[in-house]
Amino acid sequence: QTEITLQQEVLPRVSAEVSYIHRTFHGFFVTENIPRDPRTDWASYTITAASDPRLPEGGGYPIEVFVPRVGGAADNFLTWEKNFGDGEERDSSYDGINFNINARMRNGFFVSAGTSTGRNIVDDCHIVVNRNNGTTGPNPRGCRDVDPWRTTLRGLASYTVPVVDVLVSATLRSEPPLELDADWPVPNRVIRELVGFLPPGTNPNGNTTIAIHDADHRIFADNRRTQIDMRFAKIVRLGGTRADIGVDLNNLLNTNYATEYEDTYSFTQPNGGTWLDPTAVYAPRFVRLNFTVNF
Repeated sequence: QTEITLQQEVLPRVSAEVSYIHRTFHGFFVTENIPRDPRTDWASYTITAASDPRLPEGGGYPIEVFVPRVGGAADNFLTWEKNFGDGEERDSSYDGINFNINARMRNGFFVSAGTSTGRNIVDDCHIVVNRNNGTTGPNPRGCRDVDPWRTTLRGLASYTVPVVDVLVSATLRSEPPLELDADWPVPNRVIRELVGFLPPGTNPNGNTTIAIHDADHRIFADNRRTQIDMRFAKIVRLGGTRADIGVDLNNLLNTNYATEYEDTYSFTQPNGGTWLDPTAVYAPRFVRLNFTVNF
């Protein structure tokens, strides 16, 4: 009697996915303050942004601000945005490109990696100049907002060491730099000098916050946000039950990038005072014991 055993070789499996996404958004509502006329009841003034190499174009660019000429209680109503755009609503869309690749090798090594790249576009310039926004008036500043293309990277790799049955895995995530704010508390006395009167409802000794950043003057942090996590686990098999007993290493490289920044740009202190000082950082490296049961 001759016994013949056939062995099937497990071949590597590799797959890749590429997708393009285009989304459009419709049906927007806006709030209109009935008593005010956007053509006659608002005044505008121009203030020059502070000179600072950390600001877009080094600062020094003009900022147009609208203020109401008269006060009084608001009488708001909700209506279709297209009523102010001659029947047309804003152009609001998202475009994105996603790529992902998965590979499972003969020796049990598995890797998955991918990218997501996208941007938003919002253009309501033909609408904002015709409506009476209760806070900003018919101000076209930043009405065409075209985000830059931004890419997120991600990856996962795992390998089970034979004989000893130890699982080793790692994950990677790298996100684009944060977009930052620069809020400028301008004294109302300065605004009165620029526009010729004190806007209704403002304190003569107080401040009005003006955004130095807008769709045409963006501010970004100077680093990507990247972190790597790892896991080492001993696999224990009991019948149809599998248990992983291991250790998780979060933030393996102990990266300490900022997750929040001071966004107030001081009007009186040099270089904006504490503007852009980090107020929170990513959690430091830490170890966590992990016990997982699969059945």
